[in-house]
Amino acid sequence: MAKSITLGDAVNQLEASLSKIQAHLDPLLSAPLNETIGKLPVMDRCKLEVMVAYAINTLFWIYLKTQGVPPNDHPVMKELERIRGYIQKIKETEGTHKRK
Repeated sequence: MAKSITLGDAVNQLEASLSKIQAHLDPLLSAPLNETIGKLPVMDRCKLEVMVAYAINTLFWIYLKTQGVPPNDHPVMKELERIRGYIQKIKETEGTHKRK
C-alpha cells in the first residue's frame, strides 16, 4: 500500500525543494545576468541562456497548472518544445567537439 502524504508534508517538501533551488540560484543571481554571461565561454553561455529560458517557461507551465489552466493546450508548450530543440542542438554540437 502506498504511503499517503498529507498536505502539510507536501508543503514542507515543496519548501525544502525551493530552498535547494534558491541555494543554487543565489551565486548566479548575485551579479547582473549579462555580467555573468559575459564571462563565460561561448558554449557555457549557450547552455546558461537555454537553461534560463527552459526554467522560466517551466515555471510558467507550473503556474498555469496551479491555476487550473490545461498547460498542454497553451502556447508555452510550443516554446518548451522549441527550447528542447536548442538543448538537443547543444548536445549534438558538444558531441561533435568531443569527437574531434
